[in-house]
Amino acid sequence: MTLNLIFIVRHYFLSKMPYYAVANGRDPGVYDTWDECKSQVHQYSGAIYKKFGTMSEAQNFISERSSSTAGPSFTNSYDSYSSSSYSGGTFSTSDSFKKEPYERKISTNYSQPSQSFNQDKAGFMVDKDGYVNVFTDGACSSNGYKNARAGIGVWFQDNHPLNVSEPVEGRATNNMAEIQAVTRAARQAQKAGIDKLKINTDSQFLISCATQWMPNWKRNGWVTSEAKPVINKTELLEMEEALKPLNVTWNHVNGHVGIHGNEMADKLAREGSLRYNH
Repeated sequence: MTLNLIFIVRHYFLSKMPYYAVANGRDPGVYDTWDECKSQVHQYSGAIYKKFGTMSEAQNFISERSSSTAGPSFTNSYDSYSSSSYSGGTFSTSDSFKKEPYERKISTNYSQPSQSFNQDKAGFMVDKDGYVNVFTDGACSSNGYKNARAGIGVWFQDNHPLNVSEPVEGRATNNMAEIQAVTRAARQAQKAGIDKLKINTDSQFLISCATQWMPNWKRNGWVTSEAKPVINKTELLEMEEALKPLNVTWNHVNGHVGIHGNEMADKLAREGSLRYNH
C-alpha cells in the first residue's frame, strides 16, 4: 500500500469518527470516544448526550441546551518544578467552566474523604494509613472551542507552599487539565519527600484512565475500543512516570457538595485557566 493510499484511508476513517456531546453530565463537553462519554453520563440523573458525525454539530447541541439553563455553570473538569502557592486571588464568575495510570501500587475508594486527618509538621493532611492527601482539579472554559482556556489546581492545605494554580501546557481541554493536575501533584509530592499519596479527584474519567483503560490501551497499541488513537497518550505517560516513585491510592469525591479540598482545588484551577495563553 502506497503512502498516499494510506493517507487517504486514514483520512477517510478519521472523517467518519463520531463526536459525543454531553450537554448535561458530570463534565459537560465534547468527547472523542464512547468510553469517555459513558464516564460522564452513566448513572448520572438527567444526563443529556448524543453522538454526532461532526464537531460543529456536537458543539451546537451543547450550545442549544446550555442556553436554556439559567446562569453560568461551574463544574470541574495534567510542568515546571517551581512551587506555586495560592494566596487568595480572584477570578471572574462571568465565565462558564466545564471539566473535561498507572498499574502499580494503586487502590481506589469511591467514598467521600474522611475528615479525621492529622496535620503533620509540614502542614500536610495525613490519614490513619499514613497517606498524605491532595486534591486535584482542572478547569476549562469553552471546552471543545478554539477560544478554550484551561488551568490546573493542586491543593494540599490552605495556603500551603506546595499548592499549585497554573494554566495548562499545550491544548486547552478538560482531560488535559485533569491529567496535568495529577502530574503536577505527584511532582510536588516528590519534592517534599512524600512516598504515600492519596489523590482526591471528582473526575471519574481520570480514575478510569489510571485504573482500567490505560493498562488495556498499552496492550492494544494505544488505541481505544473503537480503534481510535488515544489522544492524551503523551500526557498519560508523563503522569504515569511522575506517579511511579509513589505509593498511590485514588479517591473519588463528588464535586461542588461542600468538600473544602475539592472546592479549593477547583478555585485554583479556574484561577490558573485565566492565565492560559493561546
